[in-house]
Amino acid sequence: MEVLLKDLRYIVTQDEDRRVLRGKDILIKEGFIEEIGNIKGPVDEVVDCSEYVAIPGLINTHTHVPMVLFRGVADDIDLFPWLQEKIWPMESKLTPYHIKAGTRLGLLEAVRTGTTTLFDMYFFEGVIAEEFVNFGVRGVLGQAIIDFGTPECSSGEECLKLADNFVSTWINKNSLVEPSYGPHAPYTVSPERLAEIAGKSSELGVYIQIHLAETRKEVEDLRGKYGRGPIELAHSSGILGDKTVAAHVVWPSYDEMMLLSRSRTLVSHNPVSNLKLASGISPVPDLISLNVIVTLGTDGAASNNTLDMIETMKITAILHKAIKGDPTVVPAQSVLDMATIIPGEFLRWKIGRIVPGYEADIVLLKTRVPWWTPLHSVVSHIVYSARSTDVHYVFIAGKPIIEKGLLSSEREEEIICEAEKASLDLLERSGVSSLLKNMN
Repeated sequence: MEVLLKDLRYIVTQDEDRRVLRGKDILIKEGFIEEIGNIKGPVDEVVDCSEYVAIPGLINTHTHVPMVLFRGVADDIDLFPWLQEKIWPMESKLTPYHIKAGTRLGLLEAVRTGTTTLFDMYFFEGVIAEEFVNFGVRGVLGQAIIDFGTPECSSGEECLKLADNFVSTWINKNSLVEPSYGPHAPYTVSPERLAEIAGKSSELGVYIQIHLAETRKEVEDLRGKYGRGPIELAHSSGILGDKTVAAHVVWPSYDEMMLLSRSRTLVSHNPVSNLKLASGISPVPDLISLNVIVTLGTDGAASNNTLDMIETMKITAILHKAIKGDPTVVPAQSVLDMATIIPGEFLRWKIGRIVPGYEADIVLLKTRVPWWTPLHSVVSHIVYSARSTDVHYVFIAGKPIIEKGLLSSEREEEIICEAEKASLDLLERSGVSSLLKNMN
């Protein structure tokens, strides 16, 4: 199957020279980018792209996809009441039915807003993996491990066995899915179990996803208990490394930042979630100055409240300028890199660039709208001006997932209705109240 994206207004290649090409075509063949240029000759399908800017598919390096069911249930409260009074009671009642409905809604939102690859860490990850495959979306998927149990398991030991089974089932099973271990955090998983997980990950060559230094309280509690902070504990347990994603990293010490740098651990910056929960602001400019690999994530929709990576890019860029009092820090190009090529280079897939030989994960943004006009700087407009509603086409491995802004009107309506039913059922089961539940 050959698809020709014809007469693109601009192509943001994200190649080594960060070239932006004007008036060129992209030829997609068998899921890969075959050629870029002024292409002639017969093809199976031609898409008129004269109003579009092409960018690589965005990569969300930290989220909990099914938590879209919790959107708006627990807003404007402190983190631990948020967890203890709302999130954990709801999570304790999760079933595969809820997970499936939430995953489908989350994936619909992700692709509608330009994301083609997601790192997910949650429960019933096998159900989540099946939905990623059904949607045709790439996923680095981590089965959650917590010492005091999850909706699937009653202990850390049992959780780890579930994670072993998930990894062994999905390793090399499908080209869209990379299985991983998901130890929740050093305050919910013991150092001994973290070390065991690190050993398994190294032996199998699979990824680890973990929350690190998200809150000041977490850091203080762990230092009081172990005499070390969460990143130091992860390091001593063997968790850090070039196959590990550390989410949040809001409160690292200088020495811990150096541990992240030397180990080549991937940091997922989640600015919207961290701001909304008042967890703090990750020192991203300092991390970058120490050569820490920084990428972007949304976190779950319970604390964001969206999976919108376009919004995340803008907030990342403007937040750190204000904190540093310097408009030159974290420029637009750097932010786009954090959402595309930097995480792309961390993965086995050839993604994050629009260059021949790479997988055709491509997003087309409509630019004939007021907020893109005049178009003086393409990359700046992507970060500072674009809206997720500008996403009109999304290709993953060359397959069109979104066309003219929609998955398909009938399928979208079915997904949305089922997710609303699942969310209400979860509220009923858990006894958690929300505005929606109390409406007449």
